[in-house]
Amino acid sequence: MLFYVQMKWNHEGRITLDELWDVEAQETAHAKETIDSGMVVGIWKVAAQKRVIAVVDCADAEELDRTALGRLPMREYLDFEVVWPLRDYRGFAEDVNAHYRV
Repeated sequence: MLFYVQMKWNHEGRITLDELWDVEAQETAHAKETIDSGMVVGIWKVAAQKRVIAVVDCADAEELDRTALGRLPMREYLDFEVVWPLRDYRGFAEDVNAHYRV
């Protein structure tokens, strides 16, 4: 299942900037692993903002939750602003053409 995930860094007053870069370095290595594995379809750093967006492919919401709260190196310093499950548009189009009748 695909999810759109929007995260904002929340580190001010919690860790130093140097400590943030150390944790973020761990996060970038983790991101590369998840991209290589196919779990992360795409990930982007929003320019001039402390915000990252990603499209991730997880089996279900439970697996996304385990990853977000348990596996991410930055988990203590990320606020998950938006998490949207994404539906494939072709399946939606089929339902529209059938007028949502099975």
